[in-house]
Amino acid sequence: MIDRLRAVRFEHLNPELRTYRVWITQRVTLVVLALLGAWVIVDLALWTLGLQHQRTNLVFDLASILFLLGGTLVTRRLANWNNTVMAGHVSAVSFLLLALANLLLYPQSIFIFSAILFAPIMLSGLMIGGRTTFIYSILASISLLGSWLLAGTLDPVPDVDGIYWALFLSSQIGLHQGLAVLLYNQSRHLELTFMRLQAKTDELSQLAHTDPLTNLANRRFLIEQLEREFARAKRYRRPLSLLYLDLDGFKSINDRFGHLFGDEMLRTAALSMRAVLRTTDLLARIGGDEFAVLLPETTAKGAVGVALKLRRALEASSAGMGENVPSLSFSAGVSQLIFEDETIDDLLARADQVQYQAKAEGRGQIRSQQDISQLPLFSAEGQGHVSG
Repeated sequence: MIDRLRAVRFEHLNPELRTYRVWITQRVTLVVLALLGAWVIVDLALWTLGLQHQRTNLVFDLASILFLLGGTLVTRRLANWNNTVMAGHVSAVSFLLLALANLLLYPQSIFIFSAILFAPIMLSGLMIGGRTTFIYSILASISLLGSWLLAGTLDPVPDVDGIYWALFLSSQIGLHQGLAVLLYNQSRHLELTFMRLQAKTDELSQLAHTDPLTNLANRRFLIEQLEREFARAKRYRRPLSLLYLDLDGFKSINDRFGHLFGDEMLRTAALSMRAVLRTTDLLARIGGDEFAVLLPETTAKGAVGVALKLRRALEASSAGMGENVPSLSFSAGVSQLIFEDETIDDLLARADQVQYQAKAEGRGQIRSQQDISQLPLFSAEGQGHVSG
């Protein structure tokens, strides 16, 4: 049962809103604990001074304090598990039961103990939010009416004119529902505020990791993902390859047709190449006409196969741009993770080196690190998935 409560995370909540509710719940429990401590001190002082005439009152107070203490400690533990919904219910129900006990045992003190009925409404609004607050406001109003009927049956209440009873009950019920509406509106406002902040954060994160022209990942995001995949591949000894692409003769296209046409060709090239990759592969634009492809679970031989598919996709996309537009091609360099690699810089350097070699040999060349090195790889050539 405890593991089930610990596992509940209520994923529908915005993470920032959940963190805020946990913070609120923890602060509320501290306030309740402080009030319980003050209650104990006052009761003991009255008993010591002989001002506490009814011993049963002291026993009832101590029992109430222990009951609320248990509920508050459970509430705090649930908050530490991020289960603020259950924490709010535990805390609200504890105070609701305390109010009912006082109203049932001392109905003649309805004017005093009715104030406790506001606690569950406040607690549910702060810890849970949403429409749950109305549940406790209705329960509080029903409890008040029930205690009023009980008080009238026992007739221990001083003679109070009916109009004053009507004013008291109507004002209390109105305050219950008004407080619930106020807390509900505050909860909705908080949810909308956190949703806007999350949307803005996502938008800024997208801008920080995306190339604005092609909508591909940029160099920064490529490096971040490469760091993660590099660590995973090193730990589990899995193949990992990196592909560098440099478009051939793209500067001449810009000079001949203009930069606007060149930008359109880059967007078309990005779409065509991304279409033939797996969802686990990452295509990034790292320069003006330079691209990189991160290929998890792919050997150098598999990466060469990916480069061939990308080249065919690029040629097909550029063929539809018009007869006067030269066919696009690229020079590619492939590197694969090896035993001796200590950082991603080693992998990046080899990819750059072999890509430079391919560029020097003419248009449409694809070169692998094995053209310049025979260092052992993590898996035999031919193993690992080929993208596509």
